[in-house]
Amino acid sequence: MKKTAVGLIAIIAIVLIVVLAGCVEKEDVEERRVEEKISAAEDIFRASLLIEDGVTRIEKIRLEIGAYSDAKTKLTASEVDYEEALKILNNAVTDYDNEKDTIRTAKVMCSYNLDRVTAFRNLIICLEHLDKVDAYAEGDDFASMRSELKLAEDALNDTRPFISTAKEKCFSIDIDTAPAESRSGLLENRISIEQNEKMVLEFDILLSGMHPYIDGVEHLLKATKYMQNEVWHSAELEFSKCPADFSESKDRLADLKNSEFTEISVPAITRDGILTKMLEALPHLEAGCRYADRGNFKKADEEFNKIPVFY
Repeated sequence: MKKTAVGLIAIIAIVLIVVLAGCVEKEDVEERRVEEKISAAEDIFRASLLIEDGVTRIEKIRLEIGAYSDAKTKLTASEVDYEEALKILNNAVTDYDNEKDTIRTAKVMCSYNLDRVTAFRNLIICLEHLDKVDAYAEGDDFASMRSELKLAEDALNDTRPFISTAKEKCFSIDIDTAPAESRSGLLENRISIEQNEKMVLEFDILLSGMHPYIDGVEHLLKATKYMQNEVWHSAELEFSKCPADFSESKDRLADLKNSEFTEISVPAITRDGILTKMLEALPHLEAGCRYADRGNFKKADEEFNKIPVFY
């Protein structure tokens, strides 16, 4: 009986040792799990570098007439930066709430910056067509000028949805609760997107002012040809149609001369100067043709001599 009791006690002791050891081991595993929480710090760092590269490339873009290849290259590179950053962020895993917030914010930033890249690309297409309008003007090809102007307007219209979605996404982030390291970038992006939106609106006004300008120039060219052939009355009629078109164009461009964007203000100032001189010349051209049509060439010459030197 004593041996049995001793054996039973020994078995119980062994069981207790095993159970307690298991508990200790379980506690150690739990502690290690707490210590070994998964962090996405490296992924966040890699993604942030790509986002910064994308921003830097866009900031270096300069829109110069007839030289858009470099801008297109930078936009393509920026697009790749944002797409790669987004891939990293989509696959990032973390147990830390602050890193989850950072990842969520960075993903939205990548998304709206991709929209901005597309909008910028469409704006460049618009500028290319606008340059062609001026190029066709050299050959008095009014049909091609109007065609290119329509294509420019279409490209500009294509920028609007992307600017709108970029703005919506950017402003959807609560800047007060966003990660501290993201707030300055968010604020800068908001300002930049609003400037992009304003630039698109001003380009729309600039293009709208081109329609009456082209109409006026076409009447001017017809009148000049009639003058060369001494068809004075027809020349007078064509000149009389110009002031309304040129005045309308000048009025639309007036506010753009003080635009904060040189891409807008410079062509507006240049065209306004041309329109001003044309409007000064037209009354004398019209009157000169009227006198010539009546056979009073002395008075006609007097009127023609009052025309500004540029004409």
